[in-house]
Amino acid sequence: MKKITTIAATFLLFAGVTMNAQTALKKGSVTYKMEMTGNDEASAMMGESTMAVHFDEKMQATDMNMMGGMMLMKTITPVGNLKDSKMTIEVMGMKYEIIEIGEEALKESKGIGNLENALEVSYDKKDTKEIAGFKCYKAIVKMNDGTTNDFYITEGIAVQDSKDAKVKLAGYPLQMKSTTQQGEMTMTATSFSKDLPKDCFSVGEGFTKVTMEEFQKQMGGM
Repeated sequence: MKKITTIAATFLLFAGVTMNAQTALKKGSVTYKMEMTGNDEASAMMGESTMAVHFDEKMQATDMNMMGGMMLMKTITPVGNLKDSKMTIEVMGMKYEIIEIGEEALKESKGIGNLENALEVSYDKKDTKEIAGFKCYKAIVKMNDGTTNDFYITEGIAVQDSKDAKVKLAGYPLQMKSTTQQGEMTMTATSFSKDLPKDCFSVGEGFTKVTMEEFQKQMGGM
C-alpha cells in the first residue's frame, strides 16, 4: 500500500503544475487518463486509473481513481493557501482524512506545483495536437537534475496563478509526460466540462481523521 500511495502522491504533485494564461476559462473540470510505463509492478497496481481536476478562481480539487476504483484519493486546496489543503483516501472500504500532512509534503507539493525544480521552459508551437477538444502545442521543461518533462498545453483554459513561481507555463497542460523513480508517467486529458461536480470542494461524511504515518501503520506498512 505504501508503494501505491507513493505513486498516487507523485501523480497528484505532478498535476499541481502552475499555469499562467491571459484569456481563458477559469472554472471547470478536466478528466485525465493516467498511465505508467517502465515499471511493470507499478503499472499492475495502478490498473485503470483516472484523475479529475476541478477548479475555479478560489479553489482547486483533485479526485484520483486507482486500481479500478479500489482506491480513491482526493485533495482540496484553497488558492494561495497550501497549508489549508485537505486529503482523503478511501481504500478497501475504509475512509480516512489525512491530517497534519507535514511540512515536507507541503514543500514538495509547492515545489513541483510551481515548477521550482525547473530551469527553463521552451515552446514548439509547430508541434500541435488536439486534446479533449482543445488545440494544444508542445512545451519542454528542463529540470535541475538534467531531465526534461514534455507537456502539451492549451491557452484556452486557465487555473490559479502563483505570483512567486520561478517558471510558468503559458497555458494549461492537457498532456504531461515525466520520468520519475516510479517509472514514466503520462497524464492525458480525455474530457473537459465547464460545470463543477456538486461538493467537489468539500470532504464527505464518514472519514476517520489520521496522520499519514497512522494511515500507513493501519495499512500494515504495505
